[in-house]
Amino acid sequence: MPLPNGNQIGRKKRQRSCRRRGSKPIPGCNKEERPTLCQEGGQSFSQSNTTVQQQIIHTGDRPYECPKCQKTFQTSSDLLKHQRIHREERPFRCPDCRKGFKQNSHLIRHQRIHTGERPYECGECGMTFSQSSNLICHQRIHTRERPYDCEQCGKSFSEHFNLICHQNIHAEERPYKCGECGKGFNQRSKLIIHEMIHTGERPYECPECGKRFQTSSDLLVHQRTHTEERPFHCPDCRKGFKHNSHLIRHRRIHTGERPYECPECEKSFTRRSHLSQHQRRHRLGTEWLDSSQAERNLQGLMDKRMDMSQQCAQVAKKANGSGPGSGKL
Repeated sequence: MPLPNGNQIGRKKRQRSCRRRGSKPIPGCNKEERPTLCQEGGQSFSQSNTTVQQQIIHTGDRPYECPKCQKTFQTSSDLLKHQRIHREERPFRCPDCRKGFKQNSHLIRHQRIHTGERPYECGECGMTFSQSSNLICHQRIHTRERPYDCEQCGKSFSEHFNLICHQNIHAEERPYKCGECGKGFNQRSKLIIHEMIHTGERPYECPECGKRFQTSSDLLVHQRTHTEERPFHCPDCRKGFKHNSHLIRHRRIHTGERPYECPECEKSFTRRSHLSQHQRRHRLGTEWLDSSQAERNLQGLMDKRMDMSQQCAQVAKKANGSGPGSGKL
């Protein structure tokens, strides 16, 4: 078998060493062209614009500015995603309910409502969730972690959303004012929904009965009354529910979870309403118990009086029907 000469060996070695640098053949490029090298991170790229984007990450530059709100971004693709907020463009449609989303990741997360997929499981109790953020919040029930502290009063919360709702108690600033009644809101989205009360605007119409709603989510909830659709199924007993919140509440029967804890006596409950009712006992003490018992006694007397009046009416009716002049032979 003939051996290759020295020039052929050198050419082969040069080809292998070139590929070890991480460069791939680029269509339309001659042999003298080399991949562009990022000066900061040392990574090589086949296109110069990719190198520019990589260097922007290192320098922190944000050259792409939104003409609507002047917010800046590092890449043009990030700017395009942001601009959908202003245009209300929702290109990603759910094939089951046709609801639109601005990002594909939001559509994937939404589709778990229809498929029932819950890929995130709690290692403590085995409870599953459709979103990793819900699992993280749930795990704080076991760890009793409350990482969100109110700077005003020091009260802590397990979820950031609960902290924001609580801070509205302290915050006097309500920059979004209604032009009709002057009512103020701390969020623009709340003002938009409120203004529909004055305008009577209900842009979302049910095709079955013609009833109109202010938001698309309200319409979707309403449409389940016509279809009897119960897309939320319990993985333990397969019972179906129309609302995800009802399923979450139902699953506490199986898991024994009681997330609402009284800060006074540490007694826990499965529903927030039960906790609120329980906390009245601490605030009012025996006075609340006496008043609630008095209400029950009063209701009992009213029920008895109603029964007696109905019995008297029946007796009078019979007497009038069988007496003289009744017309019966």
